Amino acid sequence: MVASENVRSGTDFGSTRLKKAGGSLLVTVPAAARHMLDLKEGQELTVTVEGTRITLEPVAERTRQRVRKPRYSLDELLTQGDAQSAVSEDENDWQNSPAVGREVW
Repeated sequence: MVASENVRSGTDFGSTRLKKAGGSLLVTVPAAARHMLDLKEGQELTVTVEGTRITLEPVAERTRQRVRKPRYSLDELLTQGDAQSAVSEDENDWQNSPAVGREVW
């Protein structure tokens, strides 16, 4: 992590282990480093790789852009579909395939 100007850079916090979470790996930030940089859970960080070095930097509040996710009702989504449209060969194969687990139809 890159320290802010009022924080001593180069402070060694020991080592940490990567943990698997789905297809990603998680890194644990030691509490002392988290407090030193005032990091919060859910805070966005940029990840930079240079050679074998990984750098994590907090994203500045002013550079972060919030994107509003559209919300749709079920009725709005259903009006976009066409129940009379042709079914693709892949979809037809999927619908007619035998159960492979404990599915209940």
